[in-house]
Amino acid sequence: MGMTRRDFVKQAIAASAAVPAIAHAQAPVPVQTKETINPLAVRIGMTDWNLGQRGDITKIALARQIGLDGIQVSLQFPTDGKTPTLRDPKTQAAFRRAALDNGIQICSLAIGSPGRPRLPLHTNPAAAILLTEAVEVARNLGTHNILLPILGDSHIDMMSQAQIDAFVAMMKEVARYAEKYDVVVALEDWISAADNIKLLDAIGSDYVGIYYDAHNIVSRAKDVKDIYAEPKLLGTRIHQVHVKNADMLLSTPGGRLDWPRMAQAFYEIGYRGWHVLETGSPTKDIVADTRANIEYVKKTFRMPAAA
Repeated sequence: MGMTRRDFVKQAIAASAAVPAIAHAQAPVPVQTKETINPLAVRIGMTDWNLGQRGDITKIALARQIGLDGIQVSLQFPTDGKTPTLRDPKTQAAFRRAALDNGIQICSLAIGSPGRPRLPLHTNPAAAILLTEAVEVARNLGTHNILLPILGDSHIDMMSQAQIDAFVAMMKEVARYAEKYDVVVALEDWISAADNIKLLDAIGSDYVGIYYDAHNIVSRAKDVKDIYAEPKLLGTRIHQVHVKNADMLLSTPGGRLDWPRMAQAFYEIGYRGWHVLETGSPTKDIVADTRANIEYVKKTFRMPAAA
């Protein structure tokens, strides 16, 4: 039987549709993941003390001028009754307003030495009271992250069960308060991931975590054999990180860390937090040097897609 006009038209349409489909099938198809479809921008902040001075509200405008996304501000405890402090609600309001006006986020609150005289946290009765006050300050500033340094005088001797017990007991109570305000108190220290996990497990709260400063740890924690394996052990317990290269630019070779390798370690654990510069100005040009460090972080660090 001969082909009708209707049959001819149907075959012609089918053939024309098949050509682009075949071509598409033969072309290489890029593999798409959540990370290529919806990558997260790297958020870069900087400590106020490296911008020039702790607790100085004018550093917020400087952060904007440089091109930072955020700033880590310092809570201090002056005793002269004159020095402005973030303990004052009016000062808190001024900082929050300055951040909004400049489009800069207060990414975290860094706690200075709690109490006077400077006593270790685990022997200072005032520390817990000041830490709970800091939780409220953080909430009022609009940040959910606190950097609590347990360095120097406040370093925990992990060989002393008495020091561990005293610190854990204090932090259990601080954690209860932090949970109420949805604030994480992150410990910055000089101890290994294993010892940090020991502390955090004893405290037993998701509202106490780690402020990870690999540059400090690699030079001081003698029991850390592989600094690049530490982030995997800590995982989501890492809430924020410091990035620095002693007094050099981040791109300068010969520092304590292989930052591209550490950046990969952060990426592999799905780190989504801030990268906070704790960097100096080797050329004495704070704007140019910090902009160079920002570009280095943008190039070196990457963020997984949102879950």
